[in-house]
Amino acid sequence: MRYDSVIIGAGQSGLYAAKALAEKNKHYLVLERDEVGQQWQQRLNGMQLFTSRRFCALPGFVFPGDPQGYPTTEEVAAYLKNYARMFKLNIQPRTRVVSVIQEKGGFIITTDTGARIETKTIINATGSNQQVNIPSLSEGLSNQVQQFTADVINLGSIKDGWRVAIIGDGASGRQIAAQLASRCSVSLACGQRRSLPPNRVLGKDIFWWLSKLGIIFAGNGTLVSKVLKKRNPLPLGNYTNNKLKKVGVTICQRLTECQETTLQFANGHQQQVDAVIWATGYQDDASWLHIEGCHDENGFIQQNGQSPTEGLFVIGRKWLSCRASELIMGVERDVDHVMTLVERQLLKNQEVES
Repeated sequence: MRYDSVIIGAGQSGLYAAKALAEKNKHYLVLERDEVGQQWQQRLNGMQLFTSRRFCALPGFVFPGDPQGYPTTEEVAAYLKNYARMFKLNIQPRTRVVSVIQEKGGFIITTDTGARIETKTIINATGSNQQVNIPSLSEGLSNQVQQFTADVINLGSIKDGWRVAIIGDGASGRQIAAQLASRCSVSLACGQRRSLPPNRVLGKDIFWWLSKLGIIFAGNGTLVSKVLKKRNPLPLGNYTNNKLKKVGVTICQRLTECQETTLQFANGHQQQVDAVIWATGYQDDASWLHIEGCHDENGFIQQNGQSPTEGLFVIGRKWLSCRASELIMGVERDVDHVMTLVERQLLKNQEVES
């Protein structure tokens, strides 16, 4: 059996790509290493998205609940499961891809069960958040210091009264700091300075304004995209430095050194800790892709969804086409574009075979 396309990853991008292929009567399969929605389910309990529900829906299926409210990651996980069920998508869960090679004018995928799957095209929808990034600084910490990462599901193992340092001031780091502040001595180490605009402006989700003004969908290479990349704003108005200080969080500069139980920050400040939570982002995992020239130390190489190899495509990446690419609201635009590339490749294959 040879598929027209195999999608690797059943997140929001992979699911919508599967729906699009099904509507085009293509023979497809989605391979998912866990369960649908599990990546969202494995986030800290109670964590919220910074886009409102109206911007969290995939094409063809309304996101339930107040469209003006902000969903939790558990809600997103449930929504994706229902999406897959609603459209009866052909998904093979609990199947990890261990190898992809080029062969016979297409690709051979080997899974952890030993199965070999032939396909004409591949759409990689694994996203770039596959491995938690822990800086080498961590090696200087004593075993007395408990270390966690931002994908911790609950904070129950952190004891009351502990001195906790959270390294990384993105959406996860700031929400974790706020949750722990009432029962621990919490410090938040901030890296590059960024703006934290409010979630709502004049009563509307800030993404409504960014969409109307064409900012969120401004393409790579435009002046708008260059400004956004430089400033790296996050709409976390409820978790600004001042608001976190009010609940007891100490705001620190960039972490520069770990020595036993002591952390040192860029301004020379030192602090004793019982626990460190690394909220320092994620990195790609392309170890299974055995095709030369398609990835480097930064992960997959692609331009607007097209990899250097014919028939291999990428979706669900930060700045794939614009700022919205890493958000659910950007899925439709990017997947629709990649679908045109997939169809063109399948037509090319057909012409060669005939």
